[in-house]
Amino acid sequence: MTWRKETSGGCEAAKIAPIVVPYVQGKCLDLGSGQRSVWPRVVGMDRAMEGGIPVTSIVGDIADLSRFADLSHDGIFSSFALQEFPPSGLAKVLKEWARIIKFGGYLTLYLPCALYYPKVGSEEASPANESDFYPGDIERLLEDQIAARTHGWKLIVSEARDQGDEYALLIVAQKTAEPIMSADLWQRNPEGKKRALVIRYGAIGDAFVAASVLPLLKREGYHVTFNTTPRIQDILQHDPHVDEWFIQETDFVPNAFLGPFWAVLSQRYDRVINLSESVEGIFLTLPGRLNHAYSHGARDRVYGKHNYLEHTHDIADVPYEFDGRFYPTTAEIAWAEAVARRRKGPIIVWCVNGSSPHKVYPWTHIVMAWLLQRTDAHLFLYGDPVIGHELATGIMGILEREGYDMSRVFSVCDKWNLRQSLTFCTRCADIIVGPETGPLNAAAMEDIPKVIYLSHSSADNLTKHWRNTTTLVPAQGRAPCFPCHRLHTNWDYCHIDQQANAALCASAIAPEHVMDAILGHIAKLKAA
Repeated sequence: MTWRKETSGGCEAAKIAPIVVPYVQGKCLDLGSGQRSVWPRVVGMDRAMEGGIPVTSIVGDIADLSRFADLSHDGIFSSFALQEFPPSGLAKVLKEWARIIKFGGYLTLYLPCALYYPKVGSEEASPANESDFYPGDIERLLEDQIAARTHGWKLIVSEARDQGDEYALLIVAQKTAEPIMSADLWQRNPEGKKRALVIRYGAIGDAFVAASVLPLLKREGYHVTFNTTPRIQDILQHDPHVDEWFIQETDFVPNAFLGPFWAVLSQRYDRVINLSESVEGIFLTLPGRLNHAYSHGARDRVYGKHNYLEHTHDIADVPYEFDGRFYPTTAEIAWAEAVARRRKGPIIVWCVNGSSPHKVYPWTHIVMAWLLQRTDAHLFLYGDPVIGHELATGIMGILEREGYDMSRVFSVCDKWNLRQSLTFCTRCADIIVGPETGPLNAAAMEDIPKVIYLSHSSADNLTKHWRNTTTLVPAQGRAPCFPCHRLHTNWDYCHIDQQANAALCASAIAPEHVMDAILGHIAKLKAA
């Protein structure tokens, strides 16, 4: 589009906001932000005042960032502001902006393009504008900084944008420690491949369900981009079926903006597979939603037979070939194997809690006591660093007071990070036991024996396609609320067994059944 007065105006940054999300994460400034920054978590800075009141977070001259230390920010974004500096001052301004960006951080500029926008001095040009920008101008200014040998730049995006209501240049450059100018430009179809965008936020288990579609997309010849949160990227970062990451902090894009955000992103991809709330919100209903208020019988009839993996593959329009896996590094495997070599006897990893309060089995200490009595197993208790650690400490305290050999019991809740735990589970555990939680999902497609006790999902929902898995459910009649098909963050809608101080569905699974399942797998391991 070429700029026209009657069709142009408004917030220019809003036009590009969805595309720049990965480059404005962390501690980021929007210089020349006006009344609002590009995204709520990005801190705006401008000289703008209205009635003596600042209309931005920080009031000041965006050419002077002396209040900020060197290498103090993850990024700088600026939209339609740099053109207000004279050509002779541009190098100095950009040098000051570069000073506060960390190595690995981004400089993101959205500027009027002189090919489509009124040139300085023309009748329709803004009287505030002093510089014109053509494609390549910013790149040359950044390249001039290399001579000082303090840093370099990798060019990530360089686009002249004239579609829709845009008349601008978008430049994204990543600051590097090596003082050279390089480029790894975003391309519409890299190596001629069509682009697929997979969108999935959520919990650990959701990551592995979503990962199941990735090998099939690669097989179809797609260049695959995964839009997710840093937590899921950490889990899937070495998956060979992901070519590119589009990362945003949890809730960085407010829920009210997700629709328009996804709509803009979809224009840059040949195929978009949006798995947001593909399980939660549908098969695991959320408080406040209409389906959460359905009767228990209605929820069970409507959702009980649907399988999460099948549903995910249906959304992606790929075959039912399920293979979402965790991919550890060589170093991570070596570490896990070194830990495992020090143990004689079967290694049992027990996940003592999950993401919700109902995913705690109240009889864990009973089954573990039996295992210490009747087997030579080594027990690793895994959970989150806070609640999981507290639970594991309590279980170990009971066992110790009862005189059991604690040299075979280990709590790693606050000792191992998530990747270490998943590596150990998927590469060194002989048996994994636990509720509907991440490590069980990570091992779903592995042949490692698994014993899972269900809570809000049915076996058809979750474990229908899992390999080498014993699925345990509450005894008939003991937990009429099971499966509830509800997502819980507290006890408001969960039935509690007051005596066990746990969810009714968890307490209704007899410890004898858990023990029998584990012993069955141990017998098979020894027979093999």
